[in-house]
Amino acid sequence: MGTRSTVKFYDEFQNQILSVYQQFDGYIEGVGYKLANWLKKKKVINGFSDEKMSEGYANGMGCLAAQYIAEHKDKIGSLYVATADEEEGYNYKVKFIDEKLIIEVNDYFVGTPDELLNHKWQDDDDDDENK
Repeated sequence: MGTRSTVKFYDEFQNQILSVYQQFDGYIEGVGYKLANWLKKKKVINGFSDEKMSEGYANGMGCLAAQYIAEHKDKIGSLYVATADEEEGYNYKVKFIDEKLIIEVNDYFVGTPDELLNHKWQDDDDDDENK
């Protein structure tokens, strides 16, 4: 059985525009790290001229959400468009706030993709018990 997750994208007004259900590897070291590594290569802009998707550009959050599906759906199953209210063990929200991409994980993390990748996930209380 897999660790299920959702990835939700929000527009500039904080309205949810896409919800994706992923059946496997939903934990932070799986979907979370893959999402953060993918997002840290992206640049959200308003309008475009010579910018290309291959160079990491997205024309707004709707474009970014569409790129996520296009780049991650490579076989039958595993990744699905979900309902807006679907929740799983791990729920990731992708927002563009103050010209920065932000990831929220459940109710315990909010930060940039780099901050998610560098965050210490082990509970400090566990270290005290093992001393």
